[in-house]
Amino acid sequence: MLNRTRIIHILALGYLAAAGCIASPQPIVVSHTPGQLVEVRFDPRAGHGHSHPRTLTVSQMTAVLKGVQLHERDLVGTAGLFMGSDAVSAFTDKEVAALAPHLVAGLAKASPVDLVSFYLAQRGSNRVPLITSGGVFVRNQRLYLILANARTSPSSVQYETTYEPNSLGNPLLPIARFKFVAGFIPSDWRVLTVEAKRMDDWDGYLDESKVVVLDLDHVKP
Repeated sequence: MLNRTRIIHILALGYLAAAGCIASPQPIVVSHTPGQLVEVRFDPRAGHGHSHPRTLTVSQMTAVLKGVQLHERDLVGTAGLFMGSDAVSAFTDKEVAALAPHLVAGLAKASPVDLVSFYLAQRGSNRVPLITSGGVFVRNQRLYLILANARTSPSSVQYETTYEPNSLGNPLLPIARFKFVAGFIPSDWRVLTVEAKRMDDWDGYLDESKVVVLDLDHVKP
């Protein structure tokens, strides 16, 4: 557990980095395998600080990842994977098994100004790479999961540009906004994002339809 002096020092560095006075610290790699990267990285939106380090069980994180759902907005940029389906799971069973232990390990290492980011790459049926990425953090007794990308092609047309964003370098950057909405089942585990922001004094995310906030008191393995 971090002592009070260490926490104050980390928060001070975080405020300076957010203000552009110093460079953000380099991410700490938790796991890096082909097609997967999990890191502890500085969160410029941490504000007064997240509730880290935090101990969760792998069973809890598994239940969280299995509950995340995708509701389509349109079919562009997702290789048609959501076609004909009202909602699909955001993570496959294989992805859940691979991610859950590393996200738990990352939260146990994170400081109050960090979050744990994840990046997954897979090949679609037409061999186009599809990216799933985002981050998780805990604030008080609530777990926040930001799903920036969900099986999204780096070549998706967005903002009328032709460049491909670097999701590996910035997993919290949406490749293409307005493509899906993140949902969760069971719904009674979830806290409205606007309510969570007020209770936890959180600044928010650029597309809050991709944010899932869960009450950890309700998360059951």
